[in-house]
Amino acid sequence: MTRTHWLIFVCGSLIAFVWEIFQMPFFEPGDLEPFERTIRCGIASLGDGVILLTGYSLAALRGGHAWLWQAAKMPYAVYFGFGLVVAIAVEMIATSLPANSFLSWRYSELMPHEPVTGLALIPIAMWTVVPALTILLVRFARAEPD
Repeated sequence: MTRTHWLIFVCGSLIAFVWEIFQMPFFEPGDLEPFERTIRCGIASLGDGVILLTGYSLAALRGGHAWLWQAAKMPYAVYFGFGLVVAIAVEMIATSLPANSFLSWRYSELMPHEPVTGLALIPIAMWTVVPALTILLVRFARAEPD
């Protein structure tokens, strides 16, 4: 893995962790203690980092490893599109599992939903904001591509 790969994973995971913590009021805590919720947010943010890293790698197949520093639209579409598709799939699966499952969650009454499909909007918004901030932070940390 190159330095850019590590930066995508580390920066993306850290940004995702902050997002995960701040979105907690939009989810039902169940019987989890605050420490347990924080651990789950940490695990989720590492998973988010893997999704970002995979999206970056898929985009690199289309635009080369320097796509972050170029203006080609297709690699960006792959990067953002992959994250959105995975986020939608994970949300649909996790909310359909039994409530007491470790891999499931439920939304609080604060969670806004898209009116046609019923998808939760906060997790979907995450997959536009977090990948964009990750790109900006990686560009800031690296003056040039690998």
